[in-house]
Amino acid sequence: METRKTKRRRSSKAKVENYYKILGVRANANPKMIKQKYIELVKANPPETHPDEFQQIRRAYEVLRDPHKRREYDMMRKYGGQVEKIMLDTQRHIEAGDYEKAEELVRQAIEMMPDNPSIRFTLAEIALLQENLELFREQFDLVEQQAEPESKPTVLAFKAHMLLETDYTEEAVAVLDLARVSYPREMSLYLGIYSEAYQELDREEDLWQLILDSLPAPGTETPEDIHIFIQWLNAMIDLEKWSVKSTIQQRLRKFLRSVRDVEDKVAISLALLQEHDGYLEVGRFQEAEIFIDFAYYINPSDPELQAQRKETQQLMRLEKDIRRLERDQDAFPLLALYVREWLYADYWDDEDLEDLRGDLPPFLDGPAGQNLEIDQILAEGVLYLRKKYPLLYLRFQDEWDELFQERMQGLNREARRSMKFR
Repeated sequence: METRKTKRRRSSKAKVENYYKILGVRANANPKMIKQKYIELVKANPPETHPDEFQQIRRAYEVLRDPHKRREYDMMRKYGGQVEKIMLDTQRHIEAGDYEKAEELVRQAIEMMPDNPSIRFTLAEIALLQENLELFREQFDLVEQQAEPESKPTVLAFKAHMLLETDYTEEAVAVLDLARVSYPREMSLYLGIYSEAYQELDREEDLWQLILDSLPAPGTETPEDIHIFIQWLNAMIDLEKWSVKSTIQQRLRKFLRSVRDVEDKVAISLALLQEHDGYLEVGRFQEAEIFIDFAYYINPSDPELQAQRKETQQLMRLEKDIRRLERDQDAFPLLALYVREWLYADYWDDEDLEDLRGDLPPFLDGPAGQNLEIDQILAEGVLYLRKKYPLLYLRFQDEWDELFQERMQGLNREARRSMKFR
């Protein structure tokens, strides 16, 4: 039988930081308590004066706020001796695709710790990889029965997420529908998973309507509703509904103006900044700018936020200038290609960068000196860009100057004299 595979993060043998101690909470703390302590610590350790402590606190929170990451962390931190060895061996067998041996080992761990949800989550994952939905549901039913009332919505969200990650998209939506009925106030937990599932099922308009139906009535918003607004923005981006951007901006700004509590402002700002970081990491500057503008709107006095907003806006302007350069009939096309490669080198992987060149003819892509006509056109192009696109030139001045000098070397004296930097 063909089995399903999913990417997993390799286990580390390095010493595990005590994230619970860093946040000052007990290991069984609920998500609300973890978030409360996190906000308190961020206020006491702002990044501009306590950068190391801030990063440590943020790293701890990013793990403990995510059910999946927290489960993996707990497994590495808590299981000592024989159970730890069993679980590490289990992960190795999962990565190798030996699911029967992995199941055998994890069942041994369950015998030792039958009430530990992390181990049952691992067995549930193995069940999915073996396409055994009955065993998967059985393990989650046991976890849900043992969970505290406030944790049950998170268990269902994790269940749907796991189904989605292993391509059981319809089943994931069924779990989400049940969760939405059972815990209607927890929609912020489910909308992100709904978004991914509906897009995989080509149900974009259903997703859009679901988000609109989930929006709180104006004036009744709570700080937690920021996650619904974030999903609204993300859906606008994914579905390319840019015509409603101003409507969303007006509604979100009105909500942000209503937030008075300092801790709530910090939490909202961080949620928006997390979305910004996600888009920035893959070079989607236009989208990143949207989120950092809102983060700045609610927390304009943060110097680190001010600096990041300025950099993101600069990247967005560079991107706009590149698009303008690509449409410029007086500019040599290779100029836009070079500057795109330089701009996205820190954001795209090597394969995506190589795709930029596509089917570029070899005579255009050759080294300096191979085609003196191309060399001269490129050198002239750098001078043109320096004059017409100063932002692109100044951002990558060293690269442009090096390119200019390389292409000038093989040209005759008259050509070199006519193209000196003026």
